[in-house]
Amino acid sequence: MKHFIKLVSTLSVFCVPIAAQAQCDRYQNDTFTLNLPATITVPDSIPVGGVITRQRFSGTAPAYFADCPVAVQSWIIGRYQRQQDPSTGAYYTEVPGVGVKVTMTWAGGGPAAFALYDQPMQYVYGKVPSFTSAEATFYKIGPVTSGTVPAGYYWEKKWLGRTERVRLEQGNSVRFVRPVATCDLAAGDVNRIITLPPIQTSALKDAVSAGEHNFELTANCTDASNVTFRFSGQPAATDSWRFANTGTAGGVALWLYSRINGVNQTIRADGTDSTRTVAVSGNRSVLPLGAAYFRTGTVSQGTLLSSATVNITYN
Repeated sequence: MKHFIKLVSTLSVFCVPIAAQAQCDRYQNDTFTLNLPATITVPDSIPVGGVITRQRFSGTAPAYFADCPVAVQSWIIGRYQRQQDPSTGAYYTEVPGVGVKVTMTWAGGGPAAFALYDQPMQYVYGKVPSFTSAEATFYKIGPVTSGTVPAGYYWEKKWLGRTERVRLEQGNSVRFVRPVATCDLAAGDVNRIITLPPIQTSALKDAVSAGEHNFELTANCTDASNVTFRFSGQPAATDSWRFANTGTAGGVALWLYSRINGVNQTIRADGTDSTRTVAVSGNRSVLPLGAAYFRTGTVSQGTLLSSATVNITYN
């Protein structure tokens, strides 16, 4: 005879909340702000590769190590592309000729430069140091064109599923400008008389010029890179390249010429070749010149009196 035994079992289900294990015992949640003047002037005297300004971010955070026994996903958001000046390591900003490098310190280390571009998700675990302070250095990385670096973030670290973050930001828009250049003729060159040596009329019998006399014109400048000297005057009646003689000698005019790099080149009175551009060095632009008597016809005894006006422009 078969016996059937019915087993009855009761399964009790208890609804017990399960506490999720924290991935880290703490997450840094700090913002460091860079406050700069609204306008920063970049003088030409700062060489390429030189520092324009260096400024610490406001705010500090305590140094500690977060304990992350489980791998945590984090990522970096950066302001710029992967374009760095090779000599300074600075990132190209929104202003041509201006680069920026950001250094940070952290618990147990630093300071060190940090990448300012987006970086992919990565896992971190173990002892994770906190960031404690930061500093920005702006470099001149080329000729500066005036422009603005807008307010906003430079660097931000986030954690997956968390609202905490570490953020470096610029608190205000900053305009970088090249200062307005100024140049003036040296005081002694504003109204200058050039005296040529006396010559005999016979000196121009077999030569077209005689009595050469060298001199210079100087422009004193601030924050300029080049000066252009422009000459004008009355051309001689029979030779429009020479400056007219209003003295008593006949058949003679003034030959005015530049001596840049040791080459005599006529400065023409008729305006067709009457400008010379010279670079500024040591806040001075010096144009080497020369003047001489020039035969334009039958030479007769008398005086040579001629004038030329010079105007300067600069950048």
